[in-house]
Formats: sequence, structure tokens, C-alpha cells
Amino acid sequence: MSKGFRLRAVFSVLAVATASFALAATAGAKDGGVVVQARDACDPATFPAGLCTRTDNSGGTVTFDELLAVVGKKRSHPAWRFTEDNVTVHRGAAVVAQFGRGGEVHTFSNVTATGFGPGCVDILNQLVFGKPDLAPVCSDIDPVAGVPKVFITDGLFPGRTISVDTSKPGTQLFECLIHPWMRTTVTVE
Repeated sequence: MSKGFRLRAVFSVLAVATASFALAATAGAKDGGVVVQARDACDPATFPAGLCTRTDNSGGTVTFDELLAVVGKKRSHPAWRFTEDNVTVHRGAAVVAQFGRGGEVHTFSNVTATGFGPGCVDILNQLVFGKPDLAPVCSDIDPVAGVPKVFITDGLFPGRTISVDTSKPGTQLFECLIHPWMRTTVTVE
């Protein structure tokens, strides 16, 4: 199976899984909390079927080939990002992640125990890290959806919000395990 075909297959299944979980939305940050949005600029006309379900017209678009070319040169793409790189809050403050602008699914995965590193998409890992090796968490596959379970548990898609535990002081690291250059550090004082 070619890498391009495998990537399209993974994201096609992920798109179906995303639709089934879209009803499980939770509340966003309230009372002045911090909201971290996942954003991208995928172009539905050029991305493989099922990879980009962008429905808004805000912001520019990036073709699939342009994305891969820029990531290959710069190890990231500025249009695929979290809106906050570093967040510092007091203990108990609301910090949530949510889907922002774009059309791709992202994850907001707590990688504090392992540190920032590779994600779950081999071709993007190759471009960012120089090798296709996957993060260990990527090998735990959901038997129904056929994708890494972390895509389901940590997935950010329209209507879904993920709350960060701010009950204890310390620093937590969050990364998109689909686009591993998307990273956020949350420090609780």
C-alpha cells in the first residue's frame, strides 16, 4: 500500500469517525478562560477525498501539494497551528481546545509524559522528523473506526471541545498527533 493511499485511507476513515462523534460536544471556556483553537487552511478541491471538509470561506487556502512542499522545507506550515503556543493560567482556570477555522481534523493530545515528537501520520513524520516512525500511542487502533484511538479520544472537530485539567500546578505539553508541528504548552501556576 503506498504512503499516499494509506494517508487517504486513514483520513477517510477518520472523517467517518468524526461525523459519528460530532454529537458529543462539550462546553467551551467560560468566565474568561483561555480557548486554544486548532486552525488550518486546507483546500477541499486538492486534498484527497475525505481529508478536508472545510465549509467556511474564511482565510486563504493551501493546496495539498503546497502543504507537503512547505512542511518538507520548513518542518511545519504556518497555516496549520494552534492559536496559542504558550498559555499560563492560575490553578483552576478554564483552558479548552476547540476546532477553529479550516477543514481537517486535529488532535489536542497531552504528551507531557513523552514530550513533543512524532505523530500518527508516517508521511508527515518523514517530512518533519526525517523518519516515518510513529508515536507509540498511534499503534492502539480502534477496531470499529480503524484509526488510532487517540484520534477519537483527543480529536478536535466542529462541535467538540476538550478541557485541560488545571487543578494542579505544573506544565503540560499538547500536540496534534496528525500535524506534529502544532504544539501548545500550558503552565498552571
